[in-house]
Amino acid sequence: MIWLLSIVLTFASLADAKPRKSARAPKPTGRYGLKTVGSCATPDAKKKVYIIKQWHLAPTTITKGFPKEKYPQERNQTAIYQMLSAHVKDKKMQMVVAEGCEGEITPEFTPAFNGWDYASLHKVSQTKGYEKILSLVPLKIEARYDDKILTMCGDDEAKIKEGNLRISNLRGWFNFYARLNETYPDDKGKLFADAAAELLKVPKTTATPDLLKQINARIKEELTAFRTLLNERNDGFVKVLQEKDFETAAVVIGGLHADDLKEKVQAAGLGCEVLEPPGYQREAEQLVQDFERVATAGN
Repeated sequence: MIWLLSIVLTFASLADAKPRKSARAPKPTGRYGLKTVGSCATPDAKKKVYIIKQWHLAPTTITKGFPKEKYPQERNQTAIYQMLSAHVKDKKMQMVVAEGCEGEITPEFTPAFNGWDYASLHKVSQTKGYEKILSLVPLKIEARYDDKILTMCGDDEAKIKEGNLRISNLRGWFNFYARLNETYPDDKGKLFADAAAELLKVPKTTATPDLLKQINARIKEELTAFRTLLNERNDGFVKVLQEKDFETAAVVIGGLHADDLKEKVQAAGLGCEVLEPPGYQREAEQLVQDFERVATAGN
């Protein structure tokens, strides 16, 4: 019944949300504007991993209209591609790891991202403006360089789907919580109170403070489940890094993964550097921080 939330409320998507200004700029690295925002405490590690935070479109958003259509994600996605491309050209990187898919990316890889699959990208990979095409960056790298780079997917598609459902649920409960807090003790929030009561399967006569407590509990439950899924997905990325032979690799990943992934890469004895590209927006991190703020408010 959680789908009813979308009928009552309108939620902004992470990909389309307006960017928030960063309070503090990270230190620059000189790599196409990518900035170092963290590193692993493994100075003598024989292998190094660049954990590159990305702000990307939903994979179902079709960008075949490019360059007529413009997206705010273009800047950070282009910078990531340019850095990886330079490293592959200079033979300074042996592997790139992607989120959002499973298995190795080869010419036989058929999944499409933003309307582009391997075959369609490969056809235009030598053309001007290729770096600005919005699709899965590691897929673009493989389509351009083929056997000059090993490109792996380290994700779990079932966990991605469940995580997306958890985020959708969190958005809904969060908005109920905010609206009821704004309108209590007035009757202006009765519509939201009635809808929340129906979803919680409690009488519509339930007092707003009691509804808020139950909504808070749902937020905690969904947030815990989401965090668990995120961390389990990170285990998959580390597994790929441990199984493959390389000197330098990159994992292109959503920013929410970065802190836990860094700790796990470090625990595996690998060196790492966490990078943010120009144009990157911390919308996902901020959204989860908002969820956590509400979750802890009930303690």
